[in-house]
Amino acid sequence: MKKTCITLIGALLLAACGGGDEASSDLPRGISDTTITIGSHNDLSGPLAIWGVPMTNGMRMRFAELNDAGGVHGRTIDFIVEDAQYQVPLAVKAVNKLINVDGIFAMLGAMGTPMNHATFERLFEANVPSLFPLTGARSMYEPLHPLKFAFNLSYQDQVRGAMRYMVEQNGFEKVCLQAPATDYGAESVEGYESLVEELGLESVYAGRHKGSETDFVGTATVIKNSGCELLFLGTFVKDTILLYTAIREAGWDGTVVSNMVPYLPEIPGAADGGMNGMYAVAPFYVPNFEDVEPDSWVGRWHASYQERFGEEPAAQAVIGYISADLTVIGLDRAGPDLTVEKLVAGLEDISAYQDPFGNLELSLTPTKHVATNYLNLYQVQDQKWVTIEEKVPF
Repeated sequence: MKKTCITLIGALLLAACGGGDEASSDLPRGISDTTITIGSHNDLSGPLAIWGVPMTNGMRMRFAELNDAGGVHGRTIDFIVEDAQYQVPLAVKAVNKLINVDGIFAMLGAMGTPMNHATFERLFEANVPSLFPLTGARSMYEPLHPLKFAFNLSYQDQVRGAMRYMVEQNGFEKVCLQAPATDYGAESVEGYESLVEELGLESVYAGRHKGSETDFVGTATVIKNSGCELLFLGTFVKDTILLYTAIREAGWDGTVVSNMVPYLPEIPGAADGGMNGMYAVAPFYVPNFEDVEPDSWVGRWHASYQERFGEEPAAQAVIGYISADLTVIGLDRAGPDLTVEKLVAGLEDISAYQDPFGNLELSLTPTKHVATNYLNLYQVQDQKWVTIEEKVPF
């Protein structure tokens, strides 16, 4: 059990002992004879809590199952989550606490591109791996780094896969984009511009907006008058709903596709059916829990999640569960004499991992530190996400 730290020196001494567990002095940070301390910072109460809470729940659920079964090589997981509210200063503060006070062995599922960019250096200086952060930034796994592992294909690849598919299927020539003026939005712009050049498309409009913006009537008018046939949205949740409904109310009936961020259960039911027709690509799959057999593994998982958390699991709960499961596999393959280097080797040895929820096959190698290998295309139909195409190339 962790003791209260009175001074900074006490906190640092506590961290050196693996977060307060009775640990042998020759064991790595975050490891004791009986526990492994893993940390995370996520948005539990801010603008993207709609992503952060289910992601965290999924990770907690997998670790609870592991601990109930006796742990991995006799060690249970002590999982410590800090609420960074999708704010860089709070993320930096959280990482400093997780490293210096809690003495974590690894960071798992940390949310946000700018938050991870701001904390990578501190993590790696402390030899703490970054495992499967909740973002699609390419920088989460490129350039290749021994301590960086990602779950999601990059936002650039998501733009390229979605637009290429739509162009090939429909013969579109004039395209446009709308994205927030953030690091996240810039990644969508990069993928968009590269595919426009590669396919010889005509970009008739590329707009950026502030994260706080709520009036998209003017933007919708510009898109309608631009001659655009295919619009890519590199947006979050609220702005996705506002933008999509605004362009439909403006009378523009072109095709709209987004990346993985709006692929949430809240999107189809928004605006009283006003989101019908929208597409999204995502490097993960979420089953329709209404259609699964109650006695199947997915059916039992669904019932257990509802019992634990009192709500339906979102896509991010599935990502969190699988991310934690991949971590468990890496820890198991690392063996009882656990070190960071052995964890890395264990993760890099994961091949043909079959997603227990459905149709994804995941893999990691010494030269490939992103787990997913392809995209799925979804569309809102009758206020539900429906799978349109599986294994879309990028």
